[in-house]
Amino acid sequence: MQVIDDIAALNGTDVLSCRFEGRNFDGMDLSDYRFELCEFQSCSFTGATLEDTSFIKCKAIQADFSYARLSEARFEGCNLSLSRWVGSDISDAIFRDCKLTGAEFRDARALGVDFNGSVLAGAYLRQMNFRKCQLEQIDLSEADLAGCDFREATFERCRMQAAHLATARFEGADLRQADLGPLSFASAACFKGAIISKAQATELLRGLGVTVL
Repeated sequence: MQVIDDIAALNGTDVLSCRFEGRNFDGMDLSDYRFELCEFQSCSFTGATLEDTSFIKCKAIQADFSYARLSEARFEGCNLSLSRWVGSDISDAIFRDCKLTGAEFRDARALGVDFNGSVLAGAYLRQMNFRKCQLEQIDLSEADLAGCDFREATFERCRMQAAHLATARFEGADLRQADLGPLSFASAACFKGAIISKAQATELLRGLGVTVL
C-alpha cells in the first residue's frame, strides 16, 4: 500500500490502495472521487465536499467528517468505527455493509440515508428521520436513538438490544423481524402503535411480570 503525503500528487480521481496518515482534507472538494482499499489514519475531512464520492472497502477509524457535505456519497464495506459526522449533510448517502460502531451523527442532516447491512452498535443517532424506511440487517444495539422517527418503517433482521429509545416514535412501524432484546415496562412504552409478533408480545408480558401459559 502506497503512503501518500499530498492528494494533489495523485493522477486522477480514482485512488486505489493508498494510505493517508494524519492528513488534513478539511474544506477540500473531493466530489466524485473514488477511494478503494485505502486507509485513512488520523485523518480529518471537516467541512469537505464529498458529494457523490465513493469509499470502497476503506478503513477510516476515528476519521472526522464533521460539517462535511456528503449527499449521495457511497461507503461500501468500510470500517468507520468511532468516526464523527457532527453537523454533516449525509442526505441520500449510502453506508452499505459498513462498521460504524460508536460513530457520532450529532445534528447530522440524514434524510434518505441508507445504513442497510451496517453495524451501528453504540452509535449516536439522536433525532434522525427514518420514517417509512426499509431497514435491513442493521445492528443498533446500545445505540442512542432518542427522538428518532421510525413511524411506518419496516425492520428486517435488525438488532436493537439495549438501545436508548426515549421519545422515539414507532407508530405503524413493523418490528416483527427485529430483535428487540428483553422488554421491560419502560421500554415497551416506546413501541406504542408499532406492529409486533406474538413472540415479542409474550416477551413484553413477561417483562410486565405476567406469566403466559
